[in-house]
Amino acid sequence: MKHIESVALVLPAFNEEKDLPALLARIQETLTGQNFRYEVIVVDDGSKDRTAEIAREAAQTMPVTLIQHGVNKGLGMGLQNGLVAGMKAADAVVVMDSDNTHDPIYVMDMVSELEAKGVDLVIASRYRPGSVIVGLSAFRKLLSLGCFWLMKTLVPFRGVRDYSTGFRCYDSTVLKRMAQTYGEDKLVEETGFVCMLEVMLKLRSIGATASEIPYTLRYDLKAGVSKLRIWRTLKRYLVVVNRYRGKRAPASPIASMTPGAMTGTTHERKVA
Repeated sequence: MKHIESVALVLPAFNEEKDLPALLARIQETLTGQNFRYEVIVVDDGSKDRTAEIAREAAQTMPVTLIQHGVNKGLGMGLQNGLVAGMKAADAVVVMDSDNTHDPIYVMDMVSELEAKGVDLVIASRYRPGSVIVGLSAFRKLLSLGCFWLMKTLVPFRGVRDYSTGFRCYDSTVLKRMAQTYGEDKLVEETGFVCMLEVMLKLRSIGATASEIPYTLRYDLKAGVSKLRIWRTLKRYLVVVNRYRGKRAPASPIASMTPGAMTGTTHERKVA
């Protein structure tokens, strides 16, 4: 049974000044005093609002690292930089949406599942018995269910039902394995929301193991507007599935990793 001593929470963020303060406060309230150390990594993807300022303010009272993109580069690049920073800082990396739809109370469940099952990845899944979706339209629910059946048919991944959720807990060692296979700068190559599927299929290609937990998705708590472009995303889904459907990882590593250690201090990085 593995033991997780440190967790990095990666929050890709673009114009999230309405939702980020409540999420950071909830993270601090929930994770302070747990049996693992935590650090929040906010990746501000060229926001035009107070997203970066909010992260800096939070860093005065909790362990927050801010990574800033000079211009908006898309969710994929935010996830890319967050995963690289997270896997070097902690034993496990939890990725969450920054719009307050994911409750950090489930972080403990995911870490416990990662430890107990010994898997590489734990997913907070919308499609497990006990899961609840609050505040999402019937059309979006139907669309999500259709995508679920398509993924299970075309790219089956043992233990996985939810291929596109942004709420996941990765063992850092599997991210480093993926970096050795695809390159540290190519963990994520898609720019939009389909990057979540891309990461899943790359993990599938290197033989990663996965488990899921049920959770409640709270769209009713989201104050900001949705940035999802549905039909554009669906087209990219099909492109990515076709690319990775029969893919097996390259045989030789093309990048080397140097594990880092969590220091508990806050710092800030700017990415051009």
